[in-house]
Amino acid sequence: MRLPCTLLFVMTGVASAQPSDAPPPEPVDVPKPVVVEPPVQAEPPAPPPVVTPPAPIVESPAAPKADADVLPKDTGFRFGSYGRIIAGDDLRGGKPEQILVVANGPRVVEDSYLELEFAYGFETKTGVRLRPVVTIAFDGTLFHDTGEFDAHPAIRNMFLDAAIDDHLTAWVGSRMYRGDDIYLFDYWPLDNQNTIGGGLQYRQRITERPGTSGDTLELAAHAGANRLNQPFQFQQIEVANPEQGAATVVQLNRQRLVVSADASYLMDHGPRNLSIKLKVHGELQGITSGTSKRDDGTFEQLPSDSGYLIGAELSLFGLAPRESGFRRHLNLFTRYAQGLAAFDELEVPTSFGPDLKTTNANELSFGASGNWDAPFGNMMIGALSRRFIDATGNDVSYANGWEYALDARPLLRVHHDLYAGADISYQARFPRGLSPFTERAEDPAVFQIAPMLVYSPMGPSAYDRPQIRVVYRGAHLNDGARDLYVPDDPRHDHTWVHFLGVEAEWWFNSSTYH
Repeated sequence: MRLPCTLLFVMTGVASAQPSDAPPPEPVDVPKPVVVEPPVQAEPPAPPPVVTPPAPIVESPAAPKADADVLPKDTGFRFGSYGRIIAGDDLRGGKPEQILVVANGPRVVEDSYLELEFAYGFETKTGVRLRPVVTIAFDGTLFHDTGEFDAHPAIRNMFLDAAIDDHLTAWVGSRMYRGDDIYLFDYWPLDNQNTIGGGLQYRQRITERPGTSGDTLELAAHAGANRLNQPFQFQQIEVANPEQGAATVVQLNRQRLVVSADASYLMDHGPRNLSIKLKVHGELQGITSGTSKRDDGTFEQLPSDSGYLIGAELSLFGLAPRESGFRRHLNLFTRYAQGLAAFDELEVPTSFGPDLKTTNANELSFGASGNWDAPFGNMMIGALSRRFIDATGNDVSYANGWEYALDARPLLRVHHDLYAGADISYQARFPRGLSPFTERAEDPAVFQIAPMLVYSPMGPSAYDRPQIRVVYRGAHLNDGARDLYVPDDPRHDHTWVHFLGVEAEWWFNSSTYH
């Protein structure tokens, strides 16, 4: 659901966001600064200065803090990063691989990835806070994997953020624009735009509640575009040039427009109590018509196309005293996408109707993400059910059907910052059509278990990072899952796929991962 004009109601400070993967932001009540008395010095001969220790910070149900306190000023240089790296073996001497039969599934084994973020915040004479943000990303092309001095960098963020006052923020640029995610699947069910554009965010406290940020309304709107370097959107061809013989011209140049809007309402009852966030999200997407040149020299008229997406989220969080460092939440999602919006905006649609449009395509999904931290350990969960219908209009297409994935990661604290547990998941798909390789009705499914040791020195929460992990992963593929490989693929014969290795993941000071 994306296209010209929309509002994007983005909520900040609630459970979830990750990553690939980021933890759920949680509203934080910033305590008032503790005043340290200056050193007291006796008359000469003077003993060494004595510093009065700060008083302990105590949660106080005093008057609610002003918006300026809840949203501290972000000034000066800031460096942030998100990263993950994996090293190990598939126990057959090769590199490990992720095993998926669904669109979004468990991320125990995934490619290495790195983001480096640079930002500098400053305040104008009129009180506007400005902050340019630049995020450089690198994919899993590592020198020790290839032996080549070659990396694949990309600019994932390059935008200017302007906090006009304590309520209104505007931004312009190239941005990953995201809400809450399902961490165990590295998936954002609702707002997950990647465009060059701009947006507005408005935040207003509705109800004062002592010791909390009260009830808060947040509204957001965004409009932007992207253009993939693919014949679907961009094409250059050679044409005759009377002076030089030939010239390169742009034959096809059409952007995919995305407009989104969010509205969220946060009911903050303090970290010890249950708080609630309600959110609705909508998108419109569209692309203009154009003409492309086929390989045989003929021309093809590509029609304009459009789509939309609507979704909602219910978040329950809190029940964790601030001093505990725990994060406890349950996020429930639902969304429906039609037409162009049923396909990833950073990919070419995988199917078209007879009219070369995506009108028939649609997607319906339900998801859940949760975490419960406790003194003895923590547990994360993820669940996603999805029905997809492609654009061909063929009701028995193999691409059509339901799929689902379930994942749980319980970890038990065994010694200080060391945890032991496992990531246990199951994924299955139920296509309406026959397998293209076997011409049989098959339901691919994968059961996966991944015992792990986790070193988490930054805190007791499952969302605290950095983490270092030692992991074994065993994935069992049924006949339908193995038949997704072509018959001569050696992987077709492996009922079990293994991984044994180490992983590291971190995030800090990131505008995308909180």
